[in-house]
Amino acid sequence: MAAASIDLDKALVFHPITFVEDGDEVTIGRPDVGSYGVFPSDGAALLRKLVDGLSPRQAVAWFDAEYHEPVDIEEFLEVLADFDLLVGDGERPAEPVEVKWQRLGAALFSPAAWVVYALVIGAAAVTMWHVAAVAPHYRSLFFTRSLVVVQLVLVFGQVPLLLAHELFHVLAGRRLGLRSTIRIGRRFYFIVFETALDGLVTVPRSKRYLPFLAGILCDALVISVLTLVAASSIDASGAVSDTGGACLALAFGTILRLLWQLYFFLRTDIYYLVTTVMGCNDLHTVAGQMLRNRWYRLVGRHTSLVDESEWYPRDRAVARWYSWLVVVGYGFLAASLALAVIPSVVLALTIIIGRLQGQPSALGLLDIIVFLLLTCGQLLFAAVLAIRDRRFAARAR
Repeated sequence: MAAASIDLDKALVFHPITFVEDGDEVTIGRPDVGSYGVFPSDGAALLRKLVDGLSPRQAVAWFDAEYHEPVDIEEFLEVLADFDLLVGDGERPAEPVEVKWQRLGAALFSPAAWVVYALVIGAAAVTMWHVAAVAPHYRSLFFTRSLVVVQLVLVFGQVPLLLAHELFHVLAGRRLGLRSTIRIGRRFYFIVFETALDGLVTVPRSKRYLPFLAGILCDALVISVLTLVAASSIDASGAVSDTGGACLALAFGTILRLLWQLYFFLRTDIYYLVTTVMGCNDLHTVAGQMLRNRWYRLVGRHTSLVDESEWYPRDRAVARWYSWLVVVGYGFLAASLALAVIPSVVLALTIIIGRLQGQPSALGLLDIIVFLLLTCGQLLFAAVLAIRDRRFAARAR
């Protein structure tokens, strides 16, 4: 709907709009299409008057009497049109979107559920402390002599646990009426499942913490349940059964995934929690653009500089020190790739070539094939996603 075609003496019709106050600013948008914008408090007040039924000309008169400042109503209406807030000619206001699994999400994070979670996690912690056989240890990963079986359990056993982690994020968002979804993504050379929680900007900041932390809660529950199952499988001699051993291996793998959350520069759950607490909007993007601008100034490419005036002030302030942490973090991962991952792959390939030259049996050949698929598959998949992301970015330009 073009602002030029709007009758300034006629009340406007709007799609369903949300207003979320955050200090001196108000986040306004349409959850049904994912269109959001941050308005100053006086701009939000002007929009509320328009939504309440005042014509644009009446709203201008009210704004002048209230704030004693002029307002360019045509430019303001142009902004509203850009955010798809206005109902155009021949268009109907959007219907409220029904969110599936909202009741399930509410039940999953109800007071009764929290009591159950506390009991399960508490019982597991006590068991780990008193039963040495189920205490977390890296040896738990090697619960059988077959390395292929270990890899199969760790790779394919973690998939449903990863999905459960993301499902907790999704349901924590659905309980708030948000259309949260899961997708496959990449963090450097890691393949990850991601939950889209863009609609969180439509709820107060205090309600955003649980959706960010829900995945960590799920991991803690997974570790606890797997530990308790393993403890229940201990025989009279104090040994854990094969099933219990597999549970402990998956539990230790989940502990490692919990520690991975500390790599906040990869936009983990902890990153989103911290940026929410600090009042940032898009810290990672601003930090990346700030680093690129520093580099372009260093090499004299001033025409390639990103317009810094578009950065959110809080993002700019935090990015001044956060951007250096991003450099250190990615440097650490690149070093681990060069010094550990790649040499390990080369060594594995050398061993495989040696075994192939020795004419392995059918079982030995199968062992080699499975090892290659599980070891190299993630890196190859990460490369494919990286190429896809570059193509999408090129098309967007």
